[in-house]
Amino acid sequence: MRMRSSRRRSDGLQPSSASLSHRGERGFNLVELLMAMAMATIIFMAITLLYTYEARSLGAQFQVATMDREARFAMEHLRRDMMTLGSFTTPNSDMDGWVCPKPAVPIRAIELKMNDGFQVRSDLNPNLRLLSIKLFGSLDVKTRFRSVSIVGADVILEDEGNLPKTQNQWDAMFATDRFLRISGPAGRMMFYPIKATNFSAKKITLASTPPRVSSGQLCGYQGTGTGLSIDVQGFVRYRIIADARPGSPKDSKGRATRTLLVRERLATDGITVAGALPLAENAVEIGIYDAIFDTNPDPDKVGPSNLPDFEKSGLINTSGAGRLGATGTPVPERLRALNVVLSLRTDLPVRGRIHNPRTHTQSPLVTYQLDLNDDGVCPIHTVAGRIAMPTMVARNL
Repeated sequence: MRMRSSRRRSDGLQPSSASLSHRGERGFNLVELLMAMAMATIIFMAITLLYTYEARSLGAQFQVATMDREARFAMEHLRRDMMTLGSFTTPNSDMDGWVCPKPAVPIRAIELKMNDGFQVRSDLNPNLRLLSIKLFGSLDVKTRFRSVSIVGADVILEDEGNLPKTQNQWDAMFATDRFLRISGPAGRMMFYPIKATNFSAKKITLASTPPRVSSGQLCGYQGTGTGLSIDVQGFVRYRIIADARPGSPKDSKGRATRTLLVRERLATDGITVAGALPLAENAVEIGIYDAIFDTNPDPDKVGPSNLPDFEKSGLINTSGAGRLGATGTPVPERLRALNVVLSLRTDLPVRGRIHNPRTHTQSPLVTYQLDLNDDGVCPIHTVAGRIAMPTMVARNL
């Protein structure tokens, strides 16, 4: 049988297998390319928005965590200082018969003052409390010493192994912004500002000479002043101030835009600032919304009285008078507990939040506004707690 021969190309070449395999394929046209780019853009924008949202959410959570940490750190300092009030000291030198002679500056365990502090844009945030809390006692130095002798205004300390070992430690402990308390066997106490010290001689020079007990003088020390209890005490104050540290933020007019809650060491006049410890940034308010006093006249019993609104109960007023004020007839010796509240704001505004200005000092503090033309406000974080003062009961005057 005769076989039919296969047809050949006119050029005498057979098509290659590669050209046959690509004969049915084609590339992207312009419409398909544009659609792919649009879809990629949409996906990228969605990822960007999701990332931005997550970043803002994490940033807000970080700011809340930071505010909570700093607020609790500050409250712990205040709680620790308040719980020691009345321990080895006097809650009120004016009323305490064991304080003799009376110090030149009245000593009170706690003293409140209104309108004492700083706030950023207080005009946009009405009804804020600018309250300062001044405390007195052995708040920084807990060590008790014993005297060898008293010669004029010089008190010589006995080295029982508890005295500072270096000059720097000595100067830091017996600083001239503090008081030296001298307590005798009869329980009488004398408070004198420290004027100068001598580390090598273990000597402290007082601002004035303590008196000796005599037939016509019941105040003071007996004999050579040997074996008396000696300790260091002083004033501290908690309040909100402007952040004036190097590099702190300022507005276009050079005004501070950040606040600090500080623990200030005060000089023996109770006014001059000798040093400050920053406790919390962007503090908005420190206040007292509840106080418990002992109103029982029997010194062997405690009869608590609750004062829920200090501005109406006579606890403190704008003129400085009140139960815990600086003038009038303050009675800090009868204080048994305080409920303290501390509010902080975020460092940066949160966009989209609406400002809820405070209508009065007792209403909740929710937001804080830094700029009238800004579309965001700073959320507020508040911590509160009751601080008991057990040592004040022992000095129930």
